[in-house]
Amino acid sequence: MPLAFCVMVRIGFLFLLFILLLPLPGLSQQLPFADSDTVYFRGNRKKITIPFKLVHNLIIIPVQINSSNSLNFILDSGVKHTLITKLFYTDSLDINNAREIEVKGLGTGYTIKALYSAGNRLVMPGIEGKNQQVYVLMEDVFNLSTRMGMPVHGIIGYDIFKNFIVKINYSSQELTLYRPDTKVKKHKRAEEYPLYIEQNKAYVYGKVSQHNGDTISVKLVIDTGASHTLSLYLPSHNKLALPPKVMQAYLGRGLSGDINGKIGRLNSFTLGKYELTNMPASYPDTEAIQAALNLSNRNGSLGSDVLKRFTVVLDYPHKRMMLVPNRKYKEPFQYNLAGFELTTPLPGTNFYVVSNVIDGSPAKLKGLMPGDQLINISGRDCTELDLNNVLKLMEGRPGSRLRMQLRRDSKLINVDLVLQSAI
Repeated sequence: MPLAFCVMVRIGFLFLLFILLLPLPGLSQQLPFADSDTVYFRGNRKKITIPFKLVHNLIIIPVQINSSNSLNFILDSGVKHTLITKLFYTDSLDINNAREIEVKGLGTGYTIKALYSAGNRLVMPGIEGKNQQVYVLMEDVFNLSTRMGMPVHGIIGYDIFKNFIVKINYSSQELTLYRPDTKVKKHKRAEEYPLYIEQNKAYVYGKVSQHNGDTISVKLVIDTGASHTLSLYLPSHNKLALPPKVMQAYLGRGLSGDINGKIGRLNSFTLGKYELTNMPASYPDTEAIQAALNLSNRNGSLGSDVLKRFTVVLDYPHKRMMLVPNRKYKEPFQYNLAGFELTTPLPGTNFYVVSNVIDGSPAKLKGLMPGDQLINISGRDCTELDLNNVLKLMEGRPGSRLRMQLRRDSKLINVDLVLQSAI
């Protein structure tokens, strides 16, 4: 029998999203994994184009599960399973033959409970998938909606990438899916790279140039669900080293808890003929990534702050990737120089609250506190700014001023801080 349920809404900076679904020992033998979970075009089409939203460098697309209304999913090439992470009071979802399980993943915390369901129908504009596996997390561990500034219901990845040739145009914010037997015309400026598909994830080889002069070949999982540039796992290679100047940082969230670590700058990252210089990279703490260290001998992940500088073709069926640089290719790499993070307690509204203040940052020195509501920034009313615009103001050049008005309890506070680079 289908299980129908509604989850009541609970009001409560996404830099890095780690997703690694690991059923507990012995569970894989118990789950009835499907062998015919194909996603296909409805009608005789060779391609279809779907507009997407880009928030925090992450791709948001519409997806229906069974008879649900349209739900917002992050398209994440680093995740194998379709996850429902949160439902709101207006949402309902019917899933088939659900059973409760426990799952774990990256992070320093605990296992969590989820519902596992097979035999579901997945629908996107012009696309349908049958016999789909879905996991519904019983706890909203990612808080994606408050961090993304809009309702986000889940994460989808491998089910799309394995069945189509996927073209991501970050400039026009369009996703084009081609049938695997379609010959996709190669752009004259495109460079092609081999993809290594291992355990349902795609890997590519690149090179990092470090402060000490070492140039190291690294194997990176391609992760459209990570908003960073690169994440490098120090224990995975004896020559990987921290830069001399780093900052302690909250990097993101895994299924099993928070991911903390450090951020520092690389001299360069090279992928084929393309070289990106003076870019920040994240170095997660070993404890938080222990589950990933032995997977496919990976050295880290390649995230969307690099990918968004290209039009990207991910062709899993033919094990290749193509890149064409876009207008963002030569832009300098920016990150939050203000030293505080924002969430939106009411997703979909322009209502912003300070969620975290970094020690030693300009925001900390000016006395910002979690819970402060941001009213005005750089002379602009925050109710007129979406989250992307607010974050862009926090990523200005070092030395530029950020004038803000905040509300703490019933008091208005004026703050004038200078953006500073800690790395």
